Formats: sequence, C-alpha cells, structure tokens
Amino acid sequence: MRSLILATLALAALTPAAEAQPPLCAPEVIESTLIGAGHLTQDDLDADMGVNLVRCGDLTGDGATDVAFTLASGGTAGDTHFGVIQAGADGAGEVVLYKEGYKVGLARHDAKSFDVLQPHYGKRDPNCCPSSFRQTRFTWTGTTFKAGKAKTLKRAPSRFYRA
Repeated sequence: MRSLILATLALAALTPAAEAQPPLCAPEVIESTLIGAGHLTQDDLDADMGVNLVRCGDLTGDGATDVAFTLASGGTAGDTHFGVIQAGADGAGEVVLYKEGYKVGLARHDAKSFDVLQPHYGKRDPNCCPSSFRQTRFTWTGTTFKAGKAKTLKRAPSRFYRA
C-alpha cells in the first residue's frame, strides 16, 4: 500500500499543473462585467440566470485572452444569451458582443472567430427534439463581431455544449 501511495505522489509531481486561467475567465468576473455594462442585474442572478459555458482564448487577434460565454436562463430555455468580453490592457474587460438566443451552444473556431449553435424547430417539433441546428460563425472585424451565414446541421456536435 505504501508503494502505491509513493508511486501516486511521484506521478503527481511529474504531471504538469494546468495553466491558470486569467481572472476574466471566471464566471463571477463575467457576471460582474455584465452587471457593470448594464446587460445583467443582481435580480437576474437571484433568479438562477448565470454564466454557463466559458470559452477562453484570443478572439480579437490581439494576443490577449478574451472570453466568449453563454448565460443560462435558469429554466427550460437553456442558454438564452451569449457574448464576448475583450480583455483590456488593465486586466479588466469590455463587452464587445452581447446577443439573445435559445438553447445556445458555443465553440471557439480560431483567434478571430467563434461559432454559435442553436436549434431550429419545424412546425410539429416538440421542444426536446428540433429538426436541425443552425451554426453561425461570428468573426472579429477589428472593431466588432460580424455574423456569417448560418449553416444547417442535422445534429448538434457535443463540443458546442460541453462545459
């Protein structure tokens, strides 16, 4: 038993620690930034609305870590808002995109774009089972994010909804 414990400790010492995320990537910092920008209120947070998906990395091509996020509705609508906070030189962030959606999924694409996925319902589709999904790429233009043409997908890739 003692050798198993020693082997485990030795392995842990050799395993590199995960890189620490910038403070901007923390849900409470995202929520605070959104409150400061007038997009969110404390009442929203008290009603179970809050940050769900967080995707950190450069999204504006400047080498700084930005954050794309979704906000959970607190109900059956899933994530109902998404956006991007651009890192500032002082460590604070500025909301450069904030949009509404329904059951939003989010995935980074590259250093200047990310994709949003939302269900598309046919006339007779129940809320559980959309006919398809629409994937829209948002690309940084140097001053703002521009939405591209939506692409139809039959299924939702898991990368859009994994935390």
